[in-house]
Amino acid sequence: MPTHDLDNTSRLSIEENVPLAPFTSFRIGGPARFLISARNVPEVQDALRFAHKNRLPFRILGGGSNLLVSDDGFDGVAIRLLLDAVTVSGGMVQVEAGFDLTTLIHRTVEWGLSGLESLAGIPGTVGGAVRGNAGAYGSAIGDVLTTVSALDATTLDPVTLRVDECAFSYRDSRFKRDPGLIVVRALLALTPGEPQEIEAKVTATIAKREAKQLSCDRSAGSFFMNPMVTDAELIRRFEEDQGVRCRECRIPAGWLIDQAGLRSLQVGGAMVSHKHANYLVNTGTATAAEMVELARLVKREVQDKLGVLLKEEVSTLGLTI
Repeated sequence: MPTHDLDNTSRLSIEENVPLAPFTSFRIGGPARFLISARNVPEVQDALRFAHKNRLPFRILGGGSNLLVSDDGFDGVAIRLLLDAVTVSGGMVQVEAGFDLTTLIHRTVEWGLSGLESLAGIPGTVGGAVRGNAGAYGSAIGDVLTTVSALDATTLDPVTLRVDECAFSYRDSRFKRDPGLIVVRALLALTPGEPQEIEAKVTATIAKREAKQLSCDRSAGSFFMNPMVTDAELIRRFEEDQGVRCRECRIPAGWLIDQAGLRSLQVGGAMVSHKHANYLVNTGTATAAEMVELARLVKREVQDKLGVLLKEEVSTLGLTI
């Protein structure tokens, strides 16, 4: 494995021409010109210096559970965040960006801290969850955050943002809109509770997801965001069909895709899941090009048949949908 000197005090292990498919849940994607695994904040800074010095674009990789990479790969520096320290003081949990979200939720059960139960079963890292304001069942991680520590990718200076400065909204944040801000640490304010009760909520959330067969095997989970809908007739149809009220005028993208008759639609090795219509899955041989073609077809059909434009929840690298 080649190494490159960055300065007098730091050496990073830098891999060249590494396929990115194994680092994504889609299992799709060509090679990165360089791949750096950063285990702490100074190594993230050094990785960014390497990218700047070589005038190459960079991309931060978390758990890869929400990323579709081009078949041609990435002609730049892919930086894997492996920072995973966590400390607890009372109800305050400080956790680094590379910490696995599922592991964190199980740890909060052990610590008797409530607040993350609705996120149970969502794959990925804490950093990715913060960036996308991950959530489910009406709650999101932004609801329990107090501050987020980040790096300015240009100056390499640390930045601390209060939750009201993070611009959290539905599956969105300041960090998602500004790739120059890299999440490295988050401070969560959780509520002390009985471990048995917290565990019961986590178990119930996972059971609810499993009942809907929400497995992310070779997919990114929900491919599209649940759109806001203004068509009163469409809202009425959804509420009558599902027996629930429309929350904030958002209708599940999976229901819309189903109504457009697209469940199990397939393009090459890419397919709309027959289990959950908002899951676009790699059946085993899919290319990124096939996944993009399928996503565009789904968007076009839903807009033509129902008048609703779907927006991707997944992130992309080296391609557009």
